[in-house]
Amino acid sequence: MKVFIGYVSLSGNTEKMAIIMKNRLAAAGCKVYMERLDTVEVDTLKEYDLAFIGLYTWNKDEVPYEAKEFYEEIEQIHPPNVKVAYFGSGNLNDENPCAAIHILSEKMKERGFQVYDSILKVHQEPTIYDQVKKCEEFADHVLIWGRKKRKWRFLSLNGMLLFPKYDGSAYL
Repeated sequence: MKVFIGYVSLSGNTEKMAIIMKNRLAAAGCKVYMERLDTVEVDTLKEYDLAFIGLYTWNKDEVPYEAKEFYEEIEQIHPPNVKVAYFGSGNLNDENPCAAIHILSEKMKERGFQVYDSILKVHQEPTIYDQVKKCEEFADHVLIWGRKKRKWRFLSLNGMLLFPKYDGSAYL
């Protein structure tokens, strides 16, 4: 599986999280490419099966300036067939912890991206064993989710009554 990890980091904490997940995914046999979001275009995501996006939140409820261009490009592209998960570090004692991640996640959901249902948030620096373990477990869970194939149901009309009935399932 080809995986992209994009991040922006002010203090280095979000970058440490990205490195922990990169190592975990590489150990699971994934081809992992990691890059800062301020050097990547959103359209690049179409080259990957799975993407991890990490942002920091620093005293504001907005996307960091390094990720603004990435955020704005979301409106201009057709969503690629890539699954996306989010992570970040910040002060979890804030009223709205890691708000930047939620802003980006909601924008990508609105545009039709497949988004993992939970976000990994770590308080400040991920050096404590529990926080490192959280990063590794998050990478594991997202990888399992990313490998799942979407199940499609095909409907057929049942004679004159025109009631839909399930004919069968197919995995794509």
